[in-house]
Amino acid sequence: MDFLCRFGCVRGMQVEVIPEETAVLIRWKKRSDNHVLVRMKAEAVLYASRGVDVGIFAELVERTERAVQEWLAEWQATRMCSVLTGHAGNQNAAKLTRTRKEELKAILARPPSRTGIRAEFWDVPALR
Repeated sequence: MDFLCRFGCVRGMQVEVIPEETAVLIRWKKRSDNHVLVRMKAEAVLYASRGVDVGIFAELVERTERAVQEWLAEWQATRMCSVLTGHAGNQNAAKLTRTRKEELKAILARPPSRTGIRAEFWDVPALR
């Protein structure tokens, strides 16, 4: 039994994690390029799978017990999807709305003749 579990398994919210999920969660927790919330959620699920008390983990990551319990409830409902935040790639600070981005993707996917933009604009050598 690890150090944290020895002192905090009383009020723990145990979750099930299969070995494949454990491997992915450990990688997400270790990657410094992941959003900090992704790393914290991955760590919370890993600790909860080992029986660590929610209160202890909440204190370690400076979040409320309720927030950590919500992360774990989301894990039980949606598994790996619950760990990803939607902030990855800095989409939360994007200048364009998601709708506008989708419109631009659709326009850029069409040939120049259908977009109403001069074909010269799409000249690859000129863009290089």
